[in-house]
Amino acid sequence: MTETEHSGSGGLKVFLAFVGGALVGGAAAVLFAPRAGAETRRRLTGAVDDSREAASRMPQAIREATAAAKAAFAAALKENAGADAAVSALPGSPPRHH
Repeated sequence: MTETEHSGSGGLKVFLAFVGGALVGGAAAVLFAPRAGAETRRRLTGAVDDSREAASRMPQAIREATAAAKAAFAAALKENAGADAAVSALPGSPPRHH
């Protein structure tokens, strides 16, 4: 595993740990808050439903972010290739070796 892959994996782990901690903390806050049982169950049901909705949107958000990253990378490569070509076309520039 390269350093880049390793650091990307670490970021994902931190993100997932943060989300998991937020969910556990939220559930604990709801459970220990002084409310009637019916109110607590209603709030928990609402929180679970909200979490499910957010989780169902996550794959689409990841696909969109991946597509945007690929497009930005391709644009940067294209821009960089154009700049390299412009520099090599200048008189007195050293020849490029491929």
